[in-house]
Amino acid sequence: MRKMQRRNKDKDQYLKFIAIIDIIMKNSDEKHPLTVNQIKEKFYQQKRNFQIDYRAIKKYIEFYNEYYEDDVIQMYKEGRNLYFYFADRHLDMMEAKAIVDLVYSSDFFTLQTKKNYQKRIQDMFSFHYQSYFHKNLNPHITKNENSQSFYQELEVITKAIQSHKKIQFTYQKPALTTRCGKQTTLAPIDTLFSNNEYYLLCQGAKNAMDCILYRLDYIQDVKIIEDSQVIFSQMELEAFHEKVKNTTYMYGQGQLESIELEFHPSVYANMIDKFGKGIKPRYVDENHYRIQVKHFINNTFYSWIIGFGGAIQIVGGQSQIERFQNFLKEQFL
Repeated sequence: MRKMQRRNKDKDQYLKFIAIIDIIMKNSDEKHPLTVNQIKEKFYQQKRNFQIDYRAIKKYIEFYNEYYEDDVIQMYKEGRNLYFYFADRHLDMMEAKAIVDLVYSSDFFTLQTKKNYQKRIQDMFSFHYQSYFHKNLNPHITKNENSQSFYQELEVITKAIQSHKKIQFTYQKPALTTRCGKQTTLAPIDTLFSNNEYYLLCQGAKNAMDCILYRLDYIQDVKIIEDSQVIFSQMELEAFHEKVKNTTYMYGQGQLESIELEFHPSVYANMIDKFGKGIKPRYVDENHYRIQVKHFINNTFYSWIIGFGGAIQIVGGQSQIERFQNFLKEQFL
């Protein structure tokens, strides 16, 4: 009796399926599609002991799309070539970058945890964009009202940092009177989240070892200076990091209390920086406005007020005025 012949099943089919999908996910996107030959080339670079052909590649992609009930992997023909790319990214590029920036800015996570976050976010996108997530510092502003504008500026800034170029931008601080924004040309170092705000860190214009923070939601009309080239050494990046790390903010000991402040219009942007955009200044005269806010009242807060040389004054209530006077007597008189 003749024995029944067994079908020669492809025992490596599962490994091939995983490898092909992984290659497409990690190496392609809408701007960087892969041809069949490019997929096969990357497949053979893995030095597996099996072969792959066009029919198998197409079949694996069809299975993958059928499972997700959507065209997660897109396919189109141009000339004689068939192109494939992975289209279903769960996060937009700039949203993903913002997540990495927030994690790196936090003191809560260990350095290893930050690196793990970075790698996992990188793996969500093709290798063409992995340098967007590279972080030299421990850090990036909070998304402003016009999210589309915010991400457009962030994308240009990110490209400039990646390509080591200077940028030109308009810095428009909030003002109670009409004011033109200041146009600035500087070398961007990194973006960072600090004091509940999103900032752009730039190299100082006069001293190469100085660094300046700009509120990212005040930055407009960013352009890359194509004929510029700026590369920072690791020592410079560490020095910039230390300066940012040692920046003092108004948080610390003390109680959250109501306090009334009077300020000159020239420091309106500083008031927003510290108390938020929800403040409602009351007009007193052309040189004075008043606001009532809640904040932690401590020596750091008093020192911040003194730093404006009289442009900010405590005007109420009476107990707050007396406490500030006692602080001045103890510290300076």
